[in-house]
Amino acid sequence: MKKVVLALIVIAINTSVFADEKSNTLLTALQKKVASWGDYRVEFTVTIDDQTLKGTYEVSGASYHVVTPDIELYCDGSTRWEVSRTDREVAIDRIDPSDRTVMGNPTRLFDFLDGSYTHRYIGAALINGTSCERIELKDRSMTPDISTEASTTDTTVFPEVSQTIDVFLSTATGLPLRVGYTIGFMSTEATVDIVKITPNVTLDRAAFNYAPGRYTGYETIDFR
Repeated sequence: MKKVVLALIVIAINTSVFADEKSNTLLTALQKKVASWGDYRVEFTVTIDDQTLKGTYEVSGASYHVVTPDIELYCDGSTRWEVSRTDREVAIDRIDPSDRTVMGNPTRLFDFLDGSYTHRYIGAALINGTSCERIELKDRSMTPDISTEASTTDTTVFPEVSQTIDVFLSTATGLPLRVGYTIGFMSTEATVDIVKITPNVTLDRAAFNYAPGRYTGYETIDFR
């Protein structure tokens, strides 16, 4: 019986190692593909709960420009302008280099190999009828923290909001088909479906610079 248990443990360990190697191989190949794109354009949809919106974004180095029906984002590599047509507001802020969301910092939407995330290969899946490989990532920084002071006063210090990201890569091309997010204690879910990627496009650098004259009458809020 002990030999059987030992054999099962060995199999489990080997499977885990294979999963980690598999996910690392897939993510490394994806990173190389993205690096080869130069300037590129992506068409996408975002679904949260029952609401779906379409959008596009263009990337050149650390700069980006995102367009959706209600919101337009400009980033010159350091400063981010978020224009809300609905509220007629412009929010200005510094970019968060650790953000990997399409509306936060799409330049890093497919970048997971800097050590910030653990990753493991989950297995084969289907996205809209297309065979793909699913990889699960977890943010290393989002761990429970009970401080010494909290333990002495019997007061719980709540952990930061946890985040799990599922990346689905096409089995045939290795390109991303979907990035899914599960965030927080209530398991809020958001899904970004990649409709089309156009690499090596010629982009107008002016597209990444916010032009105040285009948004006359908008309230400006500066968070920098």
